[in-house]
Amino acid sequence: MRYVDPLTDFGFKKIFTEPPGQGLLISLLNDVLALPEPITAVRFENLEQLPDTPAQRRMVYDLLCVDRLGRTILVEVQRAHQTYFKDRTLFYASHLLRRQGQVGADWNYRLQPVYVIAILKDMLTKTAFRRVTLKDEANEVFYDKFGLVFIEMPSFAKTVDELETHRDRWLYFLKHAGELETMPTVFKDDVIERAFTMAELYAMSPEDRQRYDEELKHYRDALNMLDTARERGRQEGRQEGRQEGRQEGRQEGRQEGRQEGLQDAVHRLIASGIPVDQARRLLGLE
Repeated sequence: MRYVDPLTDFGFKKIFTEPPGQGLLISLLNDVLALPEPITAVRFENLEQLPDTPAQRRMVYDLLCVDRLGRTILVEVQRAHQTYFKDRTLFYASHLLRRQGQVGADWNYRLQPVYVIAILKDMLTKTAFRRVTLKDEANEVFYDKFGLVFIEMPSFAKTVDELETHRDRWLYFLKHAGELETMPTVFKDDVIERAFTMAELYAMSPEDRQRYDEELKHYRDALNMLDTARERGRQEGRQEGRQEGRQEGRQEGRQEGRQEGLQDAVHRLIASGIPVDQARRLLGLE
């Protein structure tokens, strides 16, 4: 293994948020969002958004930035299946819109644009790339300051010889860099060549390499626990379904078994020293 996996938390931030990589982030955002006016500079925002009241949940983002025109861009990398991921994405986006509210009578409700990019390592709609905007029944854009982009890595099946656009090249890099031993020649003299350089494992400090190895171990443990939870849910669903003889019994048993398995996996990750929030995120619960 020569390169870090860009779709790990460590790998994504190492490549795109450290000072040498900010130009790479701008290239990726421009290719994915395809805004009328390109992004030329970004500043990073605090990733932890505190709730308005103690009863509400706080939100921790993967990457949050604002460009020089005041456009907010949130990038979320979802590593495990989450049943209500579309709901979660809209919830996060609505919070980014709502936080623009200003105190006082003089605020006129004028909002700055908000865009959310969700990169998934699991299937959602079986479409590799989907851009979502607010349109009316005539298919005309109703509101142009809000947009969602869903990128499903399992659905992106192009080989290196089939890459047609620069966006294709970025998706190929995100999906395959962590498993490559050499950089494909198609990336030579491309801005993405620098992304491969940023992802070089041997060039990292021993401390960074240890952090990455630990994250990989935690992720693999979490994935194994999630698979175990799913299998447990299937087994309990089949057993209860046989006993009850109804489809409802199978579904209820499957869901109950999965939830119990996920909670058990969370407790085991916490016991191994992983913070609660990170454990829940690794298992797709945040």
